[in-house]
Amino acid sequence: MDELYRSYLGFLRSMDQGLESLIELNLKKLAAAQKDDLMALSELLNQEQAQALNFRGLELTRDKLLPQLGLTGVPLFQVPERFPPAMREEARQAVEALGRRYQAYRNAAGKTRSLLEQTLREVESAIVQMGGPPAGAESGPGYGKAPESAPPPSMKTDFRA
Repeated sequence: MDELYRSYLGFLRSMDQGLESLIELNLKKLAAAQKDDLMALSELLNQEQAQALNFRGLELTRDKLLPQLGLTGVPLFQVPERFPPAMREEARQAVEALGRRYQAYRNAAGKTRSLLEQTLREVESAIVQMGGPPAGAESGPGYGKAPESAPPPSMKTDFRA
C-alpha cells in the first residue's frame, strides 16, 4: 500500500514540474507578445498544447490512483490527512508546493492573457479604422452563406432535347 502512496506523491511532483514548465512558457509568451513576435508566440502555443497532453496523461494516472487509495472526492488539501502517519509530512509539503506553484501559474497566465487580449483589441480597432468590418460582423471572410444565384446559361441543360 505504501507503494500506491509513493506513486501518488510522484504524481503530485509531476504536476508541480508540469506547472513549472507552464509558468516558463507563459513568461516566454508574455515576452514574445511584448515584442510582437508572432512566430515565437506560435511555437510557444504549440509547446503549450504538448504540455496539455502531458497533463492529460497525469489526469489518467490520478484517476487510476484515487480509487485505489480511497481518495475519490477528497479535496487536495485534505489528502495528507489520509496518508499513513510516516508519510503525512511529505504529502503535506508536496500538496503545499503544488498549491503555491498553481497560484504562480495563475498569476503568470493572467498577465499573459491580459496582454494578448489588449493587443487583440488594438488590432481589431486598427482594422475598423482602416475601413474593415467590426469584430463579429457577418461580412468578413470565411464560410458565410453563399448567395442564391442561377448558374450561367452555358451550364444549363435542356432536358426537352
